Amino acid sequence: MRDALLPAASDLGAQEADFLLIAIFVRLQHQRPEEAKVLIDGALAAGLRSPEIAFASAVVENTLGNHTAALEAVALCEEVEPAKVNLGAKTRRRLRMRSYIKARSLYALHGELGEDGRAALDFYMRQSGPA
Repeated sequence: MRDALLPAASDLGAQEADFLLIAIFVRLQHQRPEEAKVLIDGALAAGLRSPEIAFASAVVENTLGNHTAALEAVALCEEVEPAKVNLGAKTRRRLRMRSYIKARSLYALHGELGEDGRAALDFYMRQSGPA
């Protein structure tokens, strides 16, 4: 099944990458995170490092309860899409969600939030107003 899900990602253009993202999020929406993970892993292995792929990876790992991998995906999110002052609504929503994933994963792994976890949770809570 894995080979059937993975296109030749190294040859993906912008449109194909968009279709891949749609396929990932459709699988997530239909509670098929394992299949979404296969697609994400293939995209990352092929060198796709877009903010959307990194965010999808964080969401999938969080959904699967892979908290260490979720934190690694959040770190990738921060690498490919650093927080800035002037952000669009879509980016602000991704930043908010990755803060939630970071806080949740840190708590799941350590049984407490610690400084990083508290900062992530605080950011998440402060961003809960209208986007």
